Amino acid sequence: MYKNRKILKMVNWYVLLISGAALIFFVAFACIAPDAFSRAADTALAFVLKYFTWFITLVAFSAIIFCLWAGFSKYGKIRLGGPEAVPRINKFVWFAIALTSGIAVGINYYGVYEPIQFIYNPPPFLNAAPLSSAAVFGALKYTFLHWCIHPYSIYTAAGLSVVFLIYNSKKDYRVCTALYPLAGDKIYGAAGNAVDALVIFAIIAGIATSLGFATLQIARGFDIIMGFTSNLYSWVVIIAVITLFYTLSSISGLHRGITYISNLNTVLYFFVLVFAFIAVDPVGVTELTITAVGQYFNDFINLSLFLDPIEKTGWIGANNVFFNTWWMVFAPLIGLFLVKLAYGRTIREFVVINLIAPVVFSFAWFGIFGGGSILLEKFYGANIGELIEQTGSDMALYAFFKQLPWSTVMNVAALVIVVLSFVTLAESMTMSISAMSMKQFKDVTGEATPPRSISIFWGSIMAVTVAVLLSVGGTEALQTASIVCGLPIALLMVLMMASYYRAMKHLRQYDDYSRGDLDIYKKDNP
Repeated sequence: MYKNRKILKMVNWYVLLISGAALIFFVAFACIAPDAFSRAADTALAFVLKYFTWFITLVAFSAIIFCLWAGFSKYGKIRLGGPEAVPRINKFVWFAIALTSGIAVGINYYGVYEPIQFIYNPPPFLNAAPLSSAAVFGALKYTFLHWCIHPYSIYTAAGLSVVFLIYNSKKDYRVCTALYPLAGDKIYGAAGNAVDALVIFAIIAGIATSLGFATLQIARGFDIIMGFTSNLYSWVVIIAVITLFYTLSSISGLHRGITYISNLNTVLYFFVLVFAFIAVDPVGVTELTITAVGQYFNDFINLSLFLDPIEKTGWIGANNVFFNTWWMVFAPLIGLFLVKLAYGRTIREFVVINLIAPVVFSFAWFGIFGGGSILLEKFYGANIGELIEQTGSDMALYAFFKQLPWSTVMNVAALVIVVLSFVTLAESMTMSISAMSMKQFKDVTGEATPPRSISIFWGSIMAVTVAVLLSVGGTEALQTASIVCGLPIALLMVLMMASYYRAMKHLRQYDDYSRGDLDIYKKDNP
C-alpha cells in the first residue's frame, strides 16, 4: 500500500491524464466511427498541406543550420555535466543506440522500396521517364533527402535544446525544460504540462506510423519464410507478442535492455550491409552511390527548399512534408532519450555521434540497398518492382534478397533486424514517455527507471494505437496521423531552438559550471 501511494505521488497527473485521455479518445473514435475518423483526418491533412508546407520545410532546413552552429561554434566544447563529468557509455554503444532507436525501423522498410518506387514513378516535376538516368539519380537524391541529413538534424536539434539545460543548468528531465530560457520557472506550470502532454500525444502517432510499417514488414517476413498469411489477425498477434518483449525490456533499465538489443542489431545491420554490397555489384554500387551523393550535395539547397509552387503536383506534400513531420513528432522524445546517453560528452560530440555518424551510415545503407536494387532492376533483369506491385510495399526488402544468393538465410536475418528495430524503438520511446509522466528524475544522468506500472501503461497504449490505425486505414491512416500531429511540433521546434540560442548567449546565467567562462572546458576528459 505504501509503495502504491509513493508511485501516485511521483506521477505528474496533469501530463498523464491529458495525453492519456486524448489518446484514448483518438483510438475510440477510430474504432467506433472509422469513416468519420478518416474524413476528419483527411480534412486536417489537407489543411496542413495547403497552408503550412512552407513552414514545415523551413523548420526542417533550419534544424540543419542550428546543429552545425551548436556543434562547431565555440559552444561545442561545453561538457555536459561539467568539466569533470565522465561518460558512462562508450561511443560505439552510444552510436548503436542512437542509430537503432531513431529511424532504424524506417530504413528497413524504405531502403529498397522508396528508390524502386521513384525510378518507376519519378517526381512529376522532374519530367523523367521511368528507369531513365534522370529517374535513377532523382530517386537516390530524394531518398537521401528523406533519410540522411534531415531526420538526424531534427533529432539532434531537439536533443541539444534540452540536454544542456538538464545537465548544466540542473533543470527537470522534461521536454518543456527546453523552453526554460524563454519562459523561466513558469514553464513548470500549466504551460509546461500542456507542452509535455502535446509531445506525448503527437509521438504516439509517429510511433504508430513506424511500428505499423514494422508490423507489416514482420508479417510479410513470416509469410515468406513460414507461410503465415499477412492479415489483420497476424498483425494483432505480432503487435501483442512484441509489445510484451519491449515492455519487459524497458522496465529492465537502459544498460540491461536496450544496450544489448542495440548492439546485436547494429552488428546485424553491418552484416547484411556488407553481404548486399558484395553480392550485388561492388564496383557498380560504389560508383552509383558516390555519384548520387555528389549530386545530392550539389543540389542540396534546391532539394531541401523546393515546394513545387507552379505545377502543384502534390508530390512534395506526400513525400518531403510527410517525412519531415514524421521526424518532428519523434524529435522531442528522441531528443530526451538521447540525453540519457550524453552525460560527460561535449556538445560537439553530441552532434558528431547523433548526427554525422548516423548520416554516414544512412548514405551507405541507402546507397547499397537502394542503389543495389536499382542496378539489379535495370541491368540484371530483377523483378523487385513487380513483386512490390503484386504484394505490397512491405515486400520490398525480401524481394531484394530474393534476387541474391542465400536468400532464405538473408530473409531470416532481415526479419530479425526488423523485429529488433521494432523492439528498440518502442522500448526507447516507452522509457522516455514514462519518464515524462513523472514529476522529476533524481538521477543526474537521467537513468532512473520509472515505475513498471507506468511503463506497462504506455507500452500498451502504443500497441493499441498501432493496431487500431492499421485496422482502420493501413499505411494511409498512419501517414495522415503523422503529418497532422507534426504541425504543432514544428512550432515547438522553433521555440526550442530559439531557447537554446538564448541559453548559449547567456551562459553566465544558464551554465552552473562555467558561469560564462568557457576556458574551464579546455582540458580533455580522461
